[in-house]
Amino acid sequence: MPSPRRYFRYDVKVPMHLEPVDRYGKYLGADRRQLINEKEEAHLKKLGGQLDELLGKVINASSHAPHVFFVLNHRINFMWWMTDLLIESNDPRQQSDYQFRSKEDLKFSPPSSKKGSSITPLVQGLYRAIELYIAELQTVIRKSVSGKIFLYPWASQGMFSATRYVKNLDNLVDSGILPAKVLKLMIEKLNLQATVLERLKGVYRKVSLAETWPSYQANLSCGGFSFLTNETYPIFGKMDIFMEIDAEVMVCRGKIISQVFMEGRPFQYRIGVEFDFLTSEQVHAITLFLQHKEIEDAMAMVALPF
Repeated sequence: MPSPRRYFRYDVKVPMHLEPVDRYGKYLGADRRQLINEKEEAHLKKLGGQLDELLGKVINASSHAPHVFFVLNHRINFMWWMTDLLIESNDPRQQSDYQFRSKEDLKFSPPSSKKGSSITPLVQGLYRAIELYIAELQTVIRKSVSGKIFLYPWASQGMFSATRYVKNLDNLVDSGILPAKVLKLMIEKLNLQATVLERLKGVYRKVSLAETWPSYQANLSCGGFSFLTNETYPIFGKMDIFMEIDAEVMVCRGKIISQVFMEGRPFQYRIGVEFDFLTSEQVHAITLFLQHKEIEDAMAMVALPF
């Protein structure tokens, strides 16, 4: 049964971020070429081909190294597979092979330490870096809003540097050491993918960090809200609305239904927004928020000296 106060309106100050979407409901933050240009995309493909060729040669080596390199390359590829879909605001979970890829990735474990190997610390460090990227991307996907809005609140890892683990990787590469060549290519590939991910996070920065949102003076209800602004919005335009309600971020879809010009006022426009749909949990949260604000204001008025 709908709340009897569903359309109860109350003036509140709410931190909000308003994000325009296209007619298909896609985020308008960035074009693919803003995140990865054609030259970078071609280079990423070239690195993948070079790695496949070198790994084919490493397979003939008589050690456990081929499996370690296979794991690293497989996980780097999985990282990019998810990133590539997120670039287009597509939910990887909607892909038929997402569950299979995720389960396969969970089978891998960190490489064991091999005494006497100068590159073991590098291999382990590279594995940990890839692990963090995959964990971050999986969290982004899992915590998405209806598989359409993806939030990226995590800080940058920074680029992976081999010199933290070994001092002579380039010398080993120049000497023709095959494992060193493979690792150098993997690091280059990982860092290029990480660069693209950082750009993606930059595009979503305002969406992801509630502390950066402006506070709007809004007349809020569970059916919609109006707010004061100096900006104009297209009538019937749709947007994703990010609101911080009682320290929790709420995200919903809304439609602009009115725009009233207010001449001579500090804010030029009052914009009316209608919610497309709210879940029962969102209705409950907004209702409680408004009731608490009403009670707070009433108590503040009672406490005023006469």
